[in-house]
Amino acid sequence: MNSNSNISPPGQRLPYGISCVGALLLVILILAVLGVGLGFASIGGNNQATKTADTQHIKTTETLEALIRVSPTALPFDEALVVPNATPSQSPEILITATYSHLTPPADDLPNQSTLRSEHKPDEVEQPAPFPLPTPDETYSLTQKVPILMYHYISQPPEDADKYRRDLSVSPNDFKAQMQFLIGNGYETIDLYDLSLAIAGKNELPPKPVIITLDDGYRDNYENAFPILQELDLKATFFIVTEFVDLADPKYMDWRMIEEMAAAGMRIEPHSKTHPDLTEHDRDFIIWEVLGSAETLEAHTKYRPRYFAYPGGWYNDEIQQIVADLDFWGAVTTAYGLSHGFDDRFEWTRIRIRDTTAIAELADMIE
Repeated sequence: MNSNSNISPPGQRLPYGISCVGALLLVILILAVLGVGLGFASIGGNNQATKTADTQHIKTTETLEALIRVSPTALPFDEALVVPNATPSQSPEILITATYSHLTPPADDLPNQSTLRSEHKPDEVEQPAPFPLPTPDETYSLTQKVPILMYHYISQPPEDADKYRRDLSVSPNDFKAQMQFLIGNGYETIDLYDLSLAIAGKNELPPKPVIITLDDGYRDNYENAFPILQELDLKATFFIVTEFVDLADPKYMDWRMIEEMAAAGMRIEPHSKTHPDLTEHDRDFIIWEVLGSAETLEAHTKYRPRYFAYPGGWYNDEIQQIVADLDFWGAVTTAYGLSHGFDDRFEWTRIRIRDTTAIAELADMIE
């Protein structure tokens, strides 16, 4: 054996006392340790990414939940559905029906979630039943003698007014004198709701009741009639053509005026949307005119109107049935009469007050 050979004999150790087998095992051990370390680092990185994604998802979910059931004007959603369980003193709940993917609200601007959530879920809220039509307890109903006065314009007609405008006009001075005459002769104003209840035997009327109605919703009703009624502590019913108000026609009241009168105790009832001759139209159009005007008024007055004034006094059996099917309690015509009952509640008569109606004539008509 050559003493200068670099090959170690069997059993001879490498420098530092490590055999070949030991060296091999040491290399494998180092590689294993390095592999495990890299694996844990990868797992840790994945876990951190998962936690970050979960955190972002939670924050997004909390953001969306915090925006549910707030005012629709504060929502950047495409659509919102109002749940009809609110009262005038309670804000309606809003259910979101649009997608949320485009929302990126600032976190600092989010409202407090605890103050926005309703105490009750929508399906837990009992919807109040609509107040039913007052009906007689017996097989017969009471016929009530109650004058229903019908006014239109409460103003001086212009110089160039046609005969119809003049005929429908009562000056503010004459209107006030007529109201003072009613008070002075013991008359007390009631409304159509009082009349329905009395006909059904649900309440009693004053000894000399009278109902004051004003048709079409002219602006002078607010400017001239309303102050007189308030001054004398009288109430009246105003039949409104709603689309004239929606279109801001200056001859008619605006919604602010109508809402003010409703809040003051005046009755606001529908006179159709556009004042057409309903007898010339089909059922769908009639429903649109009658129900549409009632729903518009309900949105502004916060109560469901129950009485309809036929535009122009035009009606027939079909129109009466449609009005009844739409859950109205009654309707008024332009025909003359004093007595009203349950069976004829969709053609109650009235007394037209003209520009020529003097106090003496008024007295004769209502006695």
